[in-house]
Amino acid sequence: MATAADIWRAIQAHIAAGTPAAAGPLLHAYAATAPTDAGTCNAVVATFSHCGLAAESLPYAERTVALHPRNAIARSNLCELLRRAGRMDEAVDHGRHAVGLDPALATGHYHLGMACHETLRMDDAIAHLRQAVALDPAFAQAHFELAEALLLTGQFKEGWREYEWRYAMRHVKPLLPPDHALPAWDGSPLPDRTLLLVCDQGYGDVIQFCRYIEHLVAHCPHLVVAASPPVLPLVRQQSSRPRYFSHWQDAGHADCHIPLSSLPRIFNAGPGPIPLRIPYIRAEAAHAAAWRERLDQAAPNAPRRRIGVAWAGRPEHDNDARRSLTLAQLAPLAALPDTTLVSLQVGAAREQVRQYRGRAPLLDVGGLLTDYAETAAVMAGLDHVVCVDTSVAHLAGAMGVPASVLLPYAPDWRWMLGRADSPWYPSLRLYRQGQPCDWSGVVEAVATNLHARAASA
Repeated sequence: MATAADIWRAIQAHIAAGTPAAAGPLLHAYAATAPTDAGTCNAVVATFSHCGLAAESLPYAERTVALHPRNAIARSNLCELLRRAGRMDEAVDHGRHAVGLDPALATGHYHLGMACHETLRMDDAIAHLRQAVALDPAFAQAHFELAEALLLTGQFKEGWREYEWRYAMRHVKPLLPPDHALPAWDGSPLPDRTLLLVCDQGYGDVIQFCRYIEHLVAHCPHLVVAASPPVLPLVRQQSSRPRYFSHWQDAGHADCHIPLSSLPRIFNAGPGPIPLRIPYIRAEAAHAAAWRERLDQAAPNAPRRRIGVAWAGRPEHDNDARRSLTLAQLAPLAALPDTTLVSLQVGAAREQVRQYRGRAPLLDVGGLLTDYAETAAVMAGLDHVVCVDTSVAHLAGAMGVPASVLLPYAPDWRWMLGRADSPWYPSLRLYRQGQPCDWSGVVEAVATNLHARAASA
């Protein structure tokens, strides 16, 4: 019969082989037979998380705290797992216990700061995240979460500085591999040298920040830009002067580099100096006209008031469970009179269209949206867009298309707090959850506003 030590070695072998998820049954077996001292119990909880099985570790974290209520690491681990499970008030309570037991525990302040952030206790969140990086100055994840809290609350200068820690985080791949490392651009003019600009992070980030390219050209006339194929046509619209490539490896010689999402720091972005030349992305006219005709032919008798909808982001996104909803939850929009809905949804969530039974006709074009130029062409023929916090919101804002953006209780930093407008995108109106995970009031408010607009038109 295998001993606890044998099982532990088998778990470590799975981790070393790159198959950590397969260690789940072994971890449960080990937890049932292993010693119950605090160190072993905490190691079990940490290993579950390391194997991508954090949700399965919650009962063991609760057991560890019951056995060792004065162990700060156990309290801190439970704080984080409760946060992930959406049990926010309990998470904050255990986080406070953790830092009370050990004020020098950097991870305790980090986990408590995260829980405070998600409950919008922003002063507390920032204070604990500051303490985490003060205790451990190399704690990259804490620096990055501090950046997001600062940006959310409008503290841009410090926020952009902390945002630079994103590529120091363990789970984030370097922008350029070590054997192709280039010096980072410091923002000084480069009249005779070549700068490589790499469009990094998600597609929404690229759409949001590519507006800075025309400003960058004034400082660096010899600019090469690398952007992924789905967004490259949009990025090209920003200036005709750079050379554009779909892969940085094809860009040739460069003297230094910078990620696109570092440009707000370089140009000191805040509510005042954000470039607002809207639209800075346009659909190609003939392409947009072709899509209008296509929609007309697809539903010749449908109402001509067309509202685009996108209800879900990428499931891989860390916050997707809180930012996405289902098509069924958009039922108040489906009841709008004299309206045709146009689904801009892509990915697995598009399958929900099959179950649609709303009053308003629904045209599904998601399967034809091969890149963002295609999406822009469709969007140019819409009267309004309703979407969650995904790249569709950024595209609507960059094009100047009126849109209603549905935001979770604790939104992404770029939407800030306590406002219905966006300093980045004047055509957007923001609708915020009043309670965590409650979309009903948000969708009703959007539907009421759209109905009132139609009545007054």
